[in-house]
Amino acid sequence: MTAVPCCVDPDSPVGCLSMGWRLKAMAFRVLEMPGGKHAHYFLQRHVTRTWPRPAATLVSLQNIARRVLEDYARHVGGTPSSVLEIGAGRDLAVPLALRRLGVAKVIASDVDRLARLDLIQHAARRILTGDVTLESWDHLERFGVCYRAPHDVTDTDQKVDCSCSNEVLEHIPPDQLVRLLAGLRAVTIGITTHSIDYSDHYARSDSSLSRFNFLKYDDAQWRPFNSGLQYVNRLRHSDYVRLFREAGFAILEESSVPGEPSAEIVDNVAPRFRQYEPADLFALRGRIVAQ
Repeated sequence: MTAVPCCVDPDSPVGCLSMGWRLKAMAFRVLEMPGGKHAHYFLQRHVTRTWPRPAATLVSLQNIARRVLEDYARHVGGTPSSVLEIGAGRDLAVPLALRRLGVAKVIASDVDRLARLDLIQHAARRILTGDVTLESWDHLERFGVCYRAPHDVTDTDQKVDCSCSNEVLEHIPPDQLVRLLAGLRAVTIGITTHSIDYSDHYARSDSSLSRFNFLKYDDAQWRPFNSGLQYVNRLRHSDYVRLFREAGFAILEESSVPGEPSAEIVDNVAPRFRQYEPADLFALRGRIVAQ
């Protein structure tokens, strides 16, 4: 038997390129069963070894935190005293970086309780300076990072100077996204800033798969592949701009990075996506800063 090379994909249940994206989608469906989230983390930790995060990834996340503060300084001025991050993840790397950069209080929000103290401690040793002890959730809270999960921003009246997310909004169903943006509008005093990945996430671990592959499928065709653990809403940049405006935000900055789809993709776009301009439809990622 010929060995097939594997790759490491942080979103993959097993990280093996030989699975193909359809088989990976089936694996995610299996992991939606009771206990599946624990199994998913076990595989990521011990098979693909994507946790704890490598140093290079933590540096990138520190740069994302820095960009949030640069956005705030450019449009509001100074450093925000409080920031809310949506989708804080397992190691709270961005909230830790925001604290290091001078934010007094960071609310790390998530819909599920994913964060783990050992992963937070790993990130803290590489991001923070000085003698900082984060041995418990109470220590983390006293340090200035308030972990709230499960958390619904629409159920709180606590105001923050700035809100943000990084590659999170694309994982939220459209009806829930409308509710989230309304909540952010209610709690954000200054600006809200977001980076969004518009590409097919299955292509992250398979270089032979187009990053626009999912645009070939209508909603009914795509539904079997769109599991809860790998859900993407397939909204395009113009959709997000419209939703932010409908939520009452004024767009301060918006930009997208175009991709280069193959002729096979262009010729087989599903009917529901044919209304979009090519530059909008085939954007890979984007940023929105709003007030």
